[in-house]
This record gives sequence, C-alpha cells and structure tokens, in this order.
Amino acid sequence: MPDLKVLIVDDEPSLLESIRIGLDLKGYAVSMASSGEEAVRRCQEAPFDVVLLDMKMPRMGGLDVLKRVKEASPRLVVIMLTAHGSIEDAVEAVRLGAYDFLLKPSSPNAIDLRIQKAVEHRDLSVENLLLRSQLREKYRFDEIVGNSPAMQEVYALMERVCGTESTVLITGETGTGKELVARALHYNGPRSDKRFYALHCAAIPEELLESELFGHEKGAFTGAFSQKIGVFEAAREGTLFLDEVGEMSQAAQVRLLRVLQEREFFRVGSTTPIKADVRLITATNRHLRREVQEGQFRQDLYYRLNVFEIHVPSLRERRDDIPLLSNHFLRKYRHLLMRETARISDEAMRILERHSWPGNIRELENALQRALSLCQNGEITPKDLPSSVRETDLSASETDDLITFPGPLREARQAFEKRFIEHLLKQTRGNISMASRKAGIAWQNFHQKIKKYRIDAKKFASG
Repeated sequence: MPDLKVLIVDDEPSLLESIRIGLDLKGYAVSMASSGEEAVRRCQEAPFDVVLLDMKMPRMGGLDVLKRVKEASPRLVVIMLTAHGSIEDAVEAVRLGAYDFLLKPSSPNAIDLRIQKAVEHRDLSVENLLLRSQLREKYRFDEIVGNSPAMQEVYALMERVCGTESTVLITGETGTGKELVARALHYNGPRSDKRFYALHCAAIPEELLESELFGHEKGAFTGAFSQKIGVFEAAREGTLFLDEVGEMSQAAQVRLLRVLQEREFFRVGSTTPIKADVRLITATNRHLRREVQEGQFRQDLYYRLNVFEIHVPSLRERRDDIPLLSNHFLRKYRHLLMRETARISDEAMRILERHSWPGNIRELENALQRALSLCQNGEITPKDLPSSVRETDLSASETDDLITFPGPLREARQAFEKRFIEHLLKQTRGNISMASRKAGIAWQNFHQKIKKYRIDAKKFASG
C-alpha cells in the first residue's frame, strides 16, 4: 500500500535497517525509532498509519509505548514484534489495543501482508463507524415525517422507551411505517452500535419459520445440508425486529415464548442452549388482543411482547400530515426522476387529502412516484394521479359526522354520539382504551356509552 506512513521501533539497529529496506522496496514511507521514548515523541510530532513495535526494550518497554500511543491516537494500527512468544504479553497487548503479533525476524513479504490486513481492518472499522453514524442520522426521530397530534403521541412514546431495553410491540395497519419506528428505536437506543435485524414472519413458510428464527444443525431435517444460524443468533447484542408476529403458528409461538422466558434458545436439531442477547421489537397489523380472546394467539406470549405498545396511526387518522408527506416524497424522487422543479398543483393536493388511503403511507409514496414520472411542465395535476386515487372520495363512514341529523336536539345529539363512538372504534380497530383516550373521556364512561348504544366493539377489530 503506497504512501502509508510506517514507524519501526526496535533497539536493534541491524533489525531496524533490515525492516526499513524491505518496506522501502514495497513503497512505504518509513521512519525509525531506536527506543520507546523516541517512538512516543515521533508519534506526537507526526501522524503514522502503522507502528511496528518491539515488545522488549530497555527503560520504556513495548507495552508502555503501546499504551501511550493508543491513548493519543486510538485508531493507530500497532503490530507488536517479539522474539519470544508469550501468551500473557499477547493478551495484555491486545487488551491495550494492538492489532497483531509478528515473530522476528520476519520476511518483508510477511510484514507487508500483515500491514495490509491491519490497515484494511482499520479502514473497515472506520467505514462501519461512519455508516452507523449515517444510520443514526437517518433514523433520528425528527426524520420521521409528521406533525399531527396523532404522530406527536407516537414521538412521545418513542422518547420514553428508546433508551431502555424494554420489549416493544408496534401496532398499526399495513403501510403505516412500523418498521421505520422500530429502526428509530434501535438507532436511538443503547444497542445502536450493534446490528438491527428484521424478519418478516408473514414472508416465511410456516415449516421454515422456526429454522429462520433459531437456526438448525446439519441433518436436522430433510434439506438441511449444512448448519444455519437463525436471526436470534445473527442479531446477537443488537436488535431483532419481528414484523407481522401475529402470523406465527402456535408451535412457533411456544418456541418464542420460551426464548423470552429463559433468555436462551436451541437450534433445530440441537440440545446445546445458546444465550439470547437481543432487544426484541415486534409489529403486527392484527388485533392481537382479540386473537388472544379467540384462542388464535397465546395470552402469555402476548403479555411478554406487549411490555410497551406503540400504535402507529393510519393515514386517515393523520390527514393533516398528507401535504407534509407528499412534499417529502416529492423531494425524495424528483432528483432520481429528473424532475428537479416539479410541484403538486392545488387541485391534485386536494384529491390527495380526500383519498381514504387504505394502503397508507406506502400507497401515497407509490402514487406520488408514479405521478412524478408522468407529470408534464413541472407540475403534478389530477390526471397524473392513479385512477384509484382520483375516483375515490371520503367513505360514507368518515363523513357521517358531517351529516345534519333530523329530529329534536336530544335525538340528534345521541345519533351523533353513537356515530362518533363507532368512528373512534373503527379508527382504533375496536380498542376501547385507545378510543376512550381519543374521545377524551374515562374508560368507564366510554364503556357505558358503548353499552347504552348497544355497539359491538368486536366487529371493528378487523377494520
């Protein structure tokens, strides 16, 4: 690697010269120091990429030099040189930050190869730190788009839980951005420097899900030709995100419950336990509480997963955010599609605000990407929008509260109150506690009104 600055530190002049000549021929910029004190001074005066450091020297030994130079420059690559392979010294040197050892004398090719590997390792570490920094920046809370009251509530919950190790259950319809919330929790949490691993349970065939979660041993079943590491093992020390956890079979639910209880798991076909060291975040678009009541989802697992719940609202519940989201996607795609000056016409924006968005933010993003590709003269107009967006308006159930009710005031008030409660139950998919909070009244009072108007909250659970 040309232009790398290497400092050789050894109290044997002949060895110094021999290594210098070999590295000079390889194209390195080489400096030399014949004592520990001189090495520390040279590292203070000028930066080096690599230090080849003798372990045994008079006065200031190699370990003392290593400690001093690594304190001053933590990313400096130090390779120890020793004529006596001591395990104790090796362990201590690695603890202090040495990359590797070389027995002396070593050939120029061996030294060159070790330097290349060490620098590649350093560069990869720096690149990983940069990428993690960029990910933390990308998944900051304020990078999630939305200023509506419903999203402010989501942000408040995220702030409360992100700094903890708590298991989180994220609920919400498909396309609302549940994985984005999960990633933000990880990259703003205590495990942000470790891996975030996502598994979409609905995309894995039932017979393979346990293997994906926990791994398997070679020969554990037909087709298991080699050992496989599961996501619980791959995400070690990081965060594991299980999307659509409600799709798990009863057998997989039992295995997952055991992991949460015992904090260990077994690969399929193995009897050796493996420690489960992950933060678990799960998500679902199902009403798990109702599925527990119907026996479709284990109650004990539900309570293990639902230590802290964050409900991500549908786009219908946060219409105020539609202009903000639309302009966000416009900025995201107009450079890629070479529509740098494109804008959304007022008429097109009114249509976007009126559409019911059953596919939520994902549908909005796809609609705007398509419209941006088709628009002319730098403006998205109604004709550029998908027909499914142009030809629909607010559903009747969402405009019922705007209808003028006939009859006396008392009857009109009761009719409105019933429809208002039904509307909230539809928004929360039958979650009475959440609906009562949205209504701003106590749960007991809200429940009494449900009984009064003979409303069946369960029928809204799949809405």
